[in-house]
Amino acid sequence: MKWVHTLVLMVIILALCVLNWQLCRITDPGEAKNLSHNVWDWEQKICKICITFQGERIELEKKDHNRWQLTKHFHWAVNPFAVKEFFRAFSAEKVMPEHTVIIFERKDGTQMTFASNDAEEDDHFCETALMRILKQGIHFWCERSICPLKLWEICQLDLIFHRTQQKFSLVKKGNRWDFLSPIAIEANTMAVEKFLEHIIAWEVFPFKNEKLQKDGNGCIYFESAMAKEKKFEITMIIGDMRQQQLSIHLKKKVFDSVSKRDVYLGCLSGSEAYFFVPLNDVWDHPLQSLFHRSLFPEIHSIALRYRGEKLFLSRNEAGKWNAFKLLEKETALHLLENFDEKAVLLCLSLIQPLDVKEKSALNVEWDGEKLILEINETLKFELGVIKSETYLVPVDKNYALKIENNSLSELIEILEKE
Repeated sequence: MKWVHTLVLMVIILALCVLNWQLCRITDPGEAKNLSHNVWDWEQKICKICITFQGERIELEKKDHNRWQLTKHFHWAVNPFAVKEFFRAFSAEKVMPEHTVIIFERKDGTQMTFASNDAEEDDHFCETALMRILKQGIHFWCERSICPLKLWEICQLDLIFHRTQQKFSLVKKGNRWDFLSPIAIEANTMAVEKFLEHIIAWEVFPFKNEKLQKDGNGCIYFESAMAKEKKFEITMIIGDMRQQQLSIHLKKKVFDSVSKRDVYLGCLSGSEAYFFVPLNDVWDHPLQSLFHRSLFPEIHSIALRYRGEKLFLSRNEAGKWNAFKLLEKETALHLLENFDEKAVLLCLSLIQPLDVKEKSALNVEWDGEKLILEINETLKFELGVIKSETYLVPVDKNYALKIENNSLSELIEILEKE
């Protein structure tokens, strides 16, 4: 009886082979009705989808962790809810809309193809969910949010201004944000988090046509391929605790004829897609927008040197300030009992950076007197007038901070009184 068991086994294997051939071969429109429910069941097994509709071709591939990504027209993350909605609409479709070819590919390379009969036209197609998806084209699939990180995950922010060769770096320490460059000062944590929330909330519509053109009314729009440019105007890099980074490049300011306002033309590293980014005050000057209310929010000691005289202010453990003066030809410190340290502290607390420039651009040519300022025995500056503007110049850095002109005169006036 062994031959009977062998025969039954061979029949079963043959039936399975026929079934697999029926499911994986290229199907005609009549077979789509019978096989569409299998695609819904095989959603986890499908690794690639190709859709051709009215001459437009869209390709999607499944990446690691079951994440879908567009690969044609450009690389872009796919909204996972869009995939679910597509399979739901496809499984409910009885006949393919006209001029439609949909190809599903499994991990083993086998394919299922569903195509419409181009000669067949039916107004019914305009009312189906699948037809509405196909008419939306590439925009149906694109993930609208470009930042995958949560606010609490972000711990680093870099803003690089390529034209001025300036870099502003911030890092999160506990619950506090600090600038690392161009100067090590406390940032306004509330302002930084508000800006990051603004970035996280961006919802953009990526597109492939890149070159700026102007119509008869002078409005800027996009048409053909943009000339390849390696340099960007602004690069923003957001990092998280796992050392993952998101790089957003802003190329130039353009006019969006839809929103009727100026925006930035942006793109992501590794993607050929472009999108519009709304303007923000931070782009004008990050140091002014994100820094703490003062350059020196916490002062423990102050040293001022001007025309050979030195003034020292220090705070003891009880919080009381003491002021000392050292004359040029003397070695002993003189205690200033009636010195008003509040005047110096107020003057320093009001100093705010108006601009940042490289020393090489200024040549550090002082116009008249300059003052040496040391804060907390670690931050050392030269303070004076350079090309009719007042600057704080860190002695060990290659940049200068432009400040209000009256800051220098007020400090010198306090020194000359004592």
